Amino acid sequence: MSPESKIFRKEQDTRMSRIPRSEMLEQEFMEAAFEGKWLSDLVRKGAQVMLQKALEWEVEEYLGRGHYEHTRETFRGHRNGYEKTKLATGEGPIELGIPQLRAHEGFQSLILEHWKKRTEAVDRMIPAMYVKGLSQRDTEAVLKETLGNPGCSRSTVSRVCQSLVTTFESWKNRDLSTYAILYLFLDAIYLPVRQESKEKEGVLAAYAMTVEGKKVLLHLALGQRESTDAWMSFLQDMKQRGVREPLLVVMDGNSALKKSVGEMFPNALRQRCLAHKMRNILCKLPRKVQAEMKRLIQRCFNATGYSKGKTMAEELIRTWKDRYPSAMECLEKDLEECLTFLRFPKEHGKRIRTTNVLERLFGEGRRRTKVIPRFPKEQSALSLLHSVLVDASKKWRGIQMNRQIEQQLWVLWLEQYPEAQPDHARRAA
Repeated sequence: MSPESKIFRKEQDTRMSRIPRSEMLEQEFMEAAFEGKWLSDLVRKGAQVMLQKALEWEVEEYLGRGHYEHTRETFRGHRNGYEKTKLATGEGPIELGIPQLRAHEGFQSLILEHWKKRTEAVDRMIPAMYVKGLSQRDTEAVLKETLGNPGCSRSTVSRVCQSLVTTFESWKNRDLSTYAILYLFLDAIYLPVRQESKEKEGVLAAYAMTVEGKKVLLHLALGQRESTDAWMSFLQDMKQRGVREPLLVVMDGNSALKKSVGEMFPNALRQRCLAHKMRNILCKLPRKVQAEMKRLIQRCFNATGYSKGKTMAEELIRTWKDRYPSAMECLEKDLEECLTFLRFPKEHGKRIRTTNVLERLFGEGRRRTKVIPRFPKEQSALSLLHSVLVDASKKWRGIQMNRQIEQQLWVLWLEQYPEAQPDHARRAA
């Protein structure tokens, strides 16, 4: 290495040494969360950030000053970089930087000492932190339960918890203008999110497929029983953060949601979730004919085109309306919106005709949260659900995109936005 290179490397190392290692790890964690990493990766990175911060704050308490702060009070030593070490956990190894001190008295980290002695306890603690909801009191309780007395002060636990809560807060307030949304999926899950109440509350969710064929979880928020005000506030929040009007919105038949989408995205096409629709129709039929009627309805939904599907469904309604009026009335209602997906490229049809994407994610969310009778607070429920959805969505494939598909979509963009097409739609022109 040349002398100039050595000088540059030394200057670079000096600049990096002035940044606490926990800040660099926290940035890596945020990037991993936004990219939709596996939950096991997020758990490991989250634990890495939490422990690194705890180690650094333990040193701050010992020295009586922060990183690169100076004091004239009693001198107990000064920092001397980091020494790398690895801890084995059930989610994989965690690499930490142990703060090194030059001090008059020997300094030894009580946190690290207890952590190393309790590998099995660590494996229990990491998921417990997510289940408990990352609050100060819960984190302190888990630390005491699994590690005995880890030597953490209440202030250290408070700062660790706050840094993890901040991660979710940053996610839900991030800029959404960079996403060029093609398909927007909206749905809700009901969870008991308050410790003082057994009532379940709606957690509204938004998921999207972009014009590049990628998938992204956009937003999570509480919504009282999916009311109009709740959905309007939910959609307004996303629009204020830059969400652009999609080509298609996929949703169930909730009247409040339909009204809100109509006001917030007036030009977007709508697709009624066929899974919800089918359940609504079948519950109005005698059990003995449900299987046969389901097959007949699916033939309409599986037609080769929108016009043909609509013709088949109208003929089915005329044939059975006198015998099963309630079921046929249900099928006739929102029929056009049930068949919207047939106007889109067939390669996308199965992906956009239901909200099953979110339903499967919610199923995983219910499985993970059913062990908790009531969450300590609403933030606990949202933080856990966010982690579960990010993990589950990683297994979901994107959609196929090619020149022919883009041309088909462009025709639809022109129909829905004849005067001012969204900028992100022009790429298909």
